[in-house]
Amino acid sequence: MTSLGKLQDWIERKVPDPLSFAIGLTLLMAALALSFTPTKPGTLLLNWGDSLSALLAFTMQMALIITAAYSLAHTITVQQALIRLARIATTPTQAYVLVILTGAFFSLLSWPLGPITAGLLAREIARESHTRQLNIHYPLLVAGGFGGFVVWEMGYSSSIGLAVATSGNPTEEVIGRLIPIQETLLTTWNLFSILTTLSVIILVILLIHRRLRLSAPYIPDDLITPLTKKQDISVPSVEGRRSLSLLAGALVLAYVVSWFFEHGVSLELNIVNWTFIGLGLVLARSLPDYSEKFAHGAQIAAPTLLQYPLYAGIMGMAMQSGLAQQFTVFLAEIASNFSLPIVAFLSAGLINIFIPSGGAQWALQGPSFIEAAKLLEVDLGVITMSVAYGDQWTNLIQPFTAIPILAMTGLRLRHIYGYCLLLCAATAIPLILGLIIAN
Repeated sequence: MTSLGKLQDWIERKVPDPLSFAIGLTLLMAALALSFTPTKPGTLLLNWGDSLSALLAFTMQMALIITAAYSLAHTITVQQALIRLARIATTPTQAYVLVILTGAFFSLLSWPLGPITAGLLAREIARESHTRQLNIHYPLLVAGGFGGFVVWEMGYSSSIGLAVATSGNPTEEVIGRLIPIQETLLTTWNLFSILTTLSVIILVILLIHRRLRLSAPYIPDDLITPLTKKQDISVPSVEGRRSLSLLAGALVLAYVVSWFFEHGVSLELNIVNWTFIGLGLVLARSLPDYSEKFAHGAQIAAPTLLQYPLYAGIMGMAMQSGLAQQFTVFLAEIASNFSLPIVAFLSAGLINIFIPSGGAQWALQGPSFIEAAKLLEVDLGVITMSVAYGDQWTNLIQPFTAIPILAMTGLRLRHIYGYCLLLCAATAIPLILGLIIAN
């Protein structure tokens, strides 16, 4: 066994499940808040408890998008499309690149779509690999697809890049003006960073695959049966119920179209959800068929309902105790003109582990780093994207953000975490390089 194989084997035995990870981070945040702030234990307990419900709307949105995506993906039409797309990859290299670029493309459009589409495609390629003897490593393939997610803050789905360009955003008064996307998302250095980051992800995944020296497709033992089971894509009798499913789906999609006419070319979680549900209803065999698929999807999405409130509690402790702000202000004060973007990037990456929300993180870190950027004459677009880069960067090792792709692929965190750690370390290089060039 190679050193890489030994590392992954150790990680698979030692890495806790996402729920244990969330509980561990909760205890760590409590210890840090009590040690470095004057917050009393009773107050901290209330901060934690009061914040558990802070992300309930978001939690429901994420549970719904996983369920709706699962339901849509298991319709006959989408299954056939996935099979055709998976067959484009005739070599392991093509398989890895296809999944990575698919995840990246959809992440740039709308961040929840990236991990979900990459996961669905990876699962179908894994099915195909057994019949076509395509020697792919399934967990590595999924990790690569998740790696494509690391560019989401650099495109159309950027919560921070779009926030500072929108009137009425929380930091507009501190900044003194809006920062248009021409100074952030559409800059040549940001586009350069997207290309270099994706190139590094592809390179790392292919190098790992080469080190693994596979002689046959690898899928964890507990997934071989469900992944290789032949899918029934024949069209059964509809029993006269398809018309109701078509009608319900058409009504939902009519609303989605009207929404786009009203709001323009924009995407948000609710619209993504209604689009998935509308398409799922239209493509389903019948209403009972869709209900059955939806019930199965809800079972897969169930962990989000338990884990996301814990991260809301962690976020509440970090923000209400003042610990996160104290940390940010300290770093902003000691940075120089050259180092400020790098410091903002690294600190955002660290804070993201405890506060996996781009909007909340910018509201917390933005004012301090904007003030420091003004004082040190650092471009405000660069400092904005420094925080955005850091926010997306450590999503690669944040179990909170891995839940959708794990739900789509049937893998556990331990199966991909070792590869995600390597991708996180490697992608720091092109992201920091992009900020240095910009500054």
